[in-house]
Amino acid sequence: ARTEVFWDVTDFPIRTTDRSYLETLRSVIGNYGYTGPLRLRAYGEKEPDNLGDGTFELIGEKFARLNKMLLDIGLWELDTTHLSLTLTNVLVIAENIDEDTSFVSVSRNLKSHARNCLWVLPDDYEDEKIYRVKLPSANFIWKWQDLLDGNEPMSKDKVSSMRCKTPCDRLG
Repeated sequence: ARTEVFWDVTDFPIRTTDRSYLETLRSVIGNYGYTGPLRLRAYGEKEPDNLGDGTFELIGEKFARLNKMLLDIGLWELDTTHLSLTLTNVLVIAENIDEDTSFVSVSRNLKSHARNCLWVLPDDYEDEKIYRVKLPSANFIWKWQDLLDGNEPMSKDKVSSMRCKTPCDRLG
């Protein structure tokens, strides 16, 4: 199945020059059976030298990046809805998404019967963000460094435990 990646490369940079962002992702998610075509849409303050075959949107301000990403996700979702017999995957790599934004609402609805939703959280999510940012609905959730290191995504038990700690998830 095809995988579409929406990535804020300012918040989640790769600090290496030996592999492109696309090669790194293909290697990591390929270990979990996501071996189909991969399309990368990157957003950031400066285009990375090692982006690879992906497309890049130069957007400096954080919430402008999130809004553009949200628009692109919505358009992608409309384009792929008519293909509901074909499984598609979406991987979202973005952070600093407060609980009351439209971004969180849309992201929580990406997972469906015809779509696998993969998500990456910042490494410090449990330390500071867990009390103000809802967890997305996802088939798999990784912490950033775990994804880069090729480690497994968080277990369902770990995600459930984190949801219990998040006040906004307990309430709704």
